[in-house]
Amino acid sequence: MADDSEWTKLPTEDKCLHKAWKARLTGYEEATKLFQTIDDEKSPEFSKYLGLVKKFVIDSNAVAQEKGLEATMAFVENAAAAGKTAGEVCSGVINKCLNQRPKTKDLGMAVLMMYIEIEKQETVQEELLKGLTNKQPKIVATCVVALREALRDFGTKVISVKPLLKQLQTLLEDRDKTVREETKLLVVEIYRWIGPALKPQLTSLKPVQLTELEAEFESLPPGKPVQTRFLRSQQDLKAKMLERQALVDDEAANPAATEGGGDTVDAVDPYEFIDPVEILSKLPADFYEKNGIKEVAGEEGSAGGIAEVS
Repeated sequence: MADDSEWTKLPTEDKCLHKAWKARLTGYEEATKLFQTIDDEKSPEFSKYLGLVKKFVIDSNAVAQEKGLEATMAFVENAAAAGKTAGEVCSGVINKCLNQRPKTKDLGMAVLMMYIEIEKQETVQEELLKGLTNKQPKIVATCVVALREALRDFGTKVISVKPLLKQLQTLLEDRDKTVREETKLLVVEIYRWIGPALKPQLTSLKPVQLTELEAEFESLPPGKPVQTRFLRSQQDLKAKMLERQALVDDEAANPAATEGGGDTVDAVDPYEFIDPVEILSKLPADFYEKNGIKEVAGEEGSAGGIAEVS
């Protein structure tokens, strides 16, 4: 019979794939230390794990899975090529971590946010939107939480609001109470960022839901929301925000000087969140003639390039 500890002699990447969970756990711990000590973000050492990290987050053993998530976090933070793994890893996190025990769920959320930080926000948001259709309410609710936290931290310049708006009514009518409650918080967070421009998107909700949300909107403290977490490419913006915050802190000692000068949410055009509709083809054939409009040919001789009123 082979020695059960024979795996201790294996390279780290082989331990991470071993059938014994203790071997995998040790492999993940070794990988975490390795990723944190490599100075070159483009080191070939990272390349060995490009196809492996997606397995770290879906480990069947709960204890090993937590260590796998820690290793994944270290990999995403330090490897230049980590973005290549975003789709598969985020999918694994959403489907196998967000319905687990609190520590596993929190680590999974942290991994998702780190992928946003390394400029993979579109991939993360896409996978979270997929998660909203999961059959497990726990996963759906936690995806809503993740979207809200991403919006709260990174703001609307990083997290796109428009695809979220399309999901609100379905989520607010979900059979699961937790999903509904978390969605209300997401709606309030969206309102913080885009203000009254959100309201036209809510007209189809039930009156009782609208009343509850209006009350939440009214109770929000005045002031403009600000981005608190930044992409790798936004480090200059981060420095400016920190400098601005320092000035605010200095002025806090003299509130009279800033009384009544609080920021408000920038005006947002409600039409920005409505999908464009092509209407020219739906006009009656005699529309231009009846309205005294003369069509002017476009660049290629097609009508409708410009219209002149005769």
